[in-house]
Amino acid sequence: MTYAVLPAIIAGFILLPRTGAGEETSGIFLRPVSVKPSLNLKYGYNSNVFRRSSRVLPGYSEPLTRVASGYLDVVPELGARMEVLNWLVLTNLRSHFTYYHNQEAEKQSTTSYPEFLGDHAVKWRSRGRSLSAEMGEKWKLTSEPIVQDIPPGLGGDRVKRFYNKFMSKASYSSRSGFLTVKTEYVWERNQYLQDLLSQMDYGVHNITVHGENSILPMTTSALAVRYRNARWDNIAFGRERDYDSVNVVALLNGQMTEKLSSTIALGYEFIFFGSGDFRSLPVALVKGRWKPRITMDVSAGFQRVVRPSISSRTYASNTLEVLGEFQGLRPRGLRLNIGFEFELDQYEGFNAKDVKLYSGHSGANYQLGDSLDWLRLGVEYGFELSRSDYVFYYYDMHRVQFMVHASY
Repeated sequence: MTYAVLPAIIAGFILLPRTGAGEETSGIFLRPVSVKPSLNLKYGYNSNVFRRSSRVLPGYSEPLTRVASGYLDVVPELGARMEVLNWLVLTNLRSHFTYYHNQEAEKQSTTSYPEFLGDHAVKWRSRGRSLSAEMGEKWKLTSEPIVQDIPPGLGGDRVKRFYNKFMSKASYSSRSGFLTVKTEYVWERNQYLQDLLSQMDYGVHNITVHGENSILPMTTSALAVRYRNARWDNIAFGRERDYDSVNVVALLNGQMTEKLSSTIALGYEFIFFGSGDFRSLPVALVKGRWKPRITMDVSAGFQRVVRPSISSRTYASNTLEVLGEFQGLRPRGLRLNIGFEFELDQYEGFNAKDVKLYSGHSGANYQLGDSLDWLRLGVEYGFELSRSDYVFYYYDMHRVQFMVHASY
């Protein structure tokens, strides 16, 4: 699979169930710093590790052999938190190692190329809480096959990719809470640490101004305007993809009843390409949440966004998502998750214009109590189905895994 569909795949993994927050442990407290180490172990089975197409690829007489394998995920994590006066400093470091039973999968696993992720933030709030500011940075170093559908001997070598994101935000709220104004600047950088793919390196600048007011005690209306500048390093590659855009969205967020709330955001993204062309695409967010009791939480939503794309001039993602969480079950500490997502990816100027990705998950985790409250056990099942006229995007994958989470 090419990188064009990576956003859809990443979205599928994001929706796989996380463990419930449970009762937070205290961590290691060294005034004014608290440190919290944790370790996630996942042992499972994947029916299609590289998401290889079930159709015959061009130049092949039969479909590529799918690789199924058991695996072990090892994810150590270290978080730290410091509060001084009106300041809050947060930092989190995580690495991800995967070991496969299947020899072909192990050759391309993250064992030799572990993933490293970092998330850091500094927050400040005035004494009256009318002013606040925040700065943060996220970075990720990953290792991925150049083309996941092609075995290593035929060009499917791995490549390291570095993603970096910097964010700064400031907001003002009136004492009555009637008016809130937020400004935000976000810089993103995507870089491939491989000569062949370095032409795809790009950077994105986003500036957003968001204003909202409380029209009813539990209802707010808002207007947000965002300017985006997307540029690719390679002049030839960026000639058709460099663009500036203006995103204008009107939003209404309200608590309709004690148990039911909703968010509606509608707008347009106006795109001005460096080549002189112009596009206007609708964007939207519609989300509802039903919480009939404290132990039950159900949400459903639809979102349409426009993002920078490597494979086409414009990339629009349409996502429908349904999620449910049930807790407070017997035995005490048991939590159930279930969810489904349908994503339609639309690429302009690309053969696979409409890539339909279906993904679902269900899981249960159990927070041990008393002297073992630092230990959590779980089981998860997830699936992905991708359908398209273009053969690279036609596949199915099923995964089941058992999880042990320990935190101090």
